[in-house]
Amino acid sequence: MCRLLGYVAKAPTSIEKFAGPAFKEFVKLSEVHKDSWGLCLVDSNQAELKKSAETAATSANFDAIAKNSSSSGGLLHFRWASPGIEVNDVNAHPFSYEDICFIHNGALSPYDALLPEISEDLIALREGSGDSELLFLFALTKIKKQGFVPGVLDAIRSIKKSYEYSSLNSMFLNSSHLVVISEHHEDNRPSWTEPNYYEVRYRLDGMGCLVASSGWSQSGWTLMPNHSALIVDRATMKAELINL
Repeated sequence: MCRLLGYVAKAPTSIEKFAGPAFKEFVKLSEVHKDSWGLCLVDSNQAELKKSAETAATSANFDAIAKNSSSSGGLLHFRWASPGIEVNDVNAHPFSYEDICFIHNGALSPYDALLPEISEDLIALREGSGDSELLFLFALTKIKKQGFVPGVLDAIRSIKKSYEYSSLNSMFLNSSHLVVISEHHEDNRPSWTEPNYYEVRYRLDGMGCLVASSGWSQSGWTLMPNHSALIVDRATMKAELINL
């Protein structure tokens, strides 16, 4: 289980500045979700990826990157590893390909369920051993055939229809759009967590859009319904909320 945060902004900014003073509360969540941190920034048709199998809250490198790395869009992930999936840099999120990056909170059962559905050229890109990377490669298989937004939505709907999972909560970002998925089975949340553990909320204003998992100050933010997708056009900052 993991914590997710994504943003798209009208002007380049650091993720810490865009999230605001409460960002330190989000970073504190990594004390539990401690198995890695990763940040992917997407501008000008390219993705810049930085990640490490260490705890963000105690990482000087993370602190400097969050403060000083500037972009008009990015995804941040804190990992709490699923049982049996190794803690290392390659299993850390985000995952990226060209200008596309991806983060996920949840698990598929079994972990390799999507393997037969992924195109051979994309399977060759696999570096880790986790189910989330396979989910990303499955989505890329759809994206290559249908385009970014239709491919993402088709991938999630296909998994929802045919596979077992605890949560498909995830974020996909490229140079044109941010797509956020709220899709989960609430009864499958970790036993020690609050009932709202899987909830995803977003803040949309004149500066852009910030979306994140629960567990920190999100007063005034809008709750995404379960079984929904938020699609944000980076050029216009127009946001659309649709059913899955």
